[in-house]
Amino acid sequence: MAIQARKHEAKTRLGPWLALAALSLAVTAPLAAHSQAGKAVDNGNKTEFGPAPKKDRSGRQVDLDTTHGVQLPARDATKLPTSFEGAAKTQAENPNWGKVAYKPTSQRDFYGIWLSQGGVGWTPGIPPGVGQKAPLSPEYQKIFNTNVENARIGKPTGDLTANCLPQGMPRVMTMTYPMEVTMTPDHVSFYAEWMEQTRRVFTDGRPLDPDPDPSYYGQSVGHWDGNVLVSTAFGFVPQTDLEASGMPKSEKMIAYERVWLADNDTLRDEITLVDPKALAKPWTVTKIYKRAPADYKLMPYVCLENNRNPTDADGHIQAVLKAGN
Repeated sequence: MAIQARKHEAKTRLGPWLALAALSLAVTAPLAAHSQAGKAVDNGNKTEFGPAPKKDRSGRQVDLDTTHGVQLPARDATKLPTSFEGAAKTQAENPNWGKVAYKPTSQRDFYGIWLSQGGVGWTPGIPPGVGQKAPLSPEYQKIFNTNVENARIGKPTGDLTANCLPQGMPRVMTMTYPMEVTMTPDHVSFYAEWMEQTRRVFTDGRPLDPDPDPSYYGQSVGHWDGNVLVSTAFGFVPQTDLEASGMPKSEKMIAYERVWLADNDTLRDEITLVDPKALAKPWTVTKIYKRAPADYKLMPYVCLENNRNPTDADGHIQAVLKAGN
């Protein structure tokens, strides 16, 4: 069964690395206190929180009144089960769950868990590295050559994911681990099990900002052309690469996508990258995803619980990669 295989995979991810997570929490806890809405102030070894905010993040008055609107009948909390066995019986089970594969309700229905095909290289079926034959500009080809050589001799390539930072767009669409697609009337969400990151493609006609603040996933807006989701995305931070080999991109990159169901169990994403700084010409690849077995489940992914890539005193990633691995 797919569930058992996934449980085994989860065990291999965690390992004896929780001490690193504990260290990270010890270091970041004081910093996190400063970001709390209650204006936390770190006074030496203790944190003091100010009064609760009067307005929410949109500037509206905070509403804590529970007496208006729909009301629920009282519930006796003392009767709620206190064991996992009891809690598991509070929800009705579907006897057919995990036995029948999901069938799309239409050609626009991408819902489900999907497994990427062809490995972790940007072009499916080709390992990361020079074999990708990326149409890089001369400037960015030099950067790539340096990263490839560093990998060959066992030096860090500068891959930010080795330090538990997000893979970013467009690399997220390689979906090293499984992907779940969910849909609403105004957007399509691509959830990556790797790093537990979510990318949303909005289909509500909102404008794309021509001068966006760079972020890991930028902004993605799309529309339906028949049964094909046509998306435009840009505004990515330049520090993330296209793959683990250190294949670079610039802050000028634009990703044009066409996503569609090839059949009930096959999802395809044609991605054309345009980057006037990093690419000498547009680069188009097609990612392929197959529907996961009916009983497949996503697993938690907490990078810092299994971070095998330490950083030095200056915060530089000390990941060591060897060519061919």
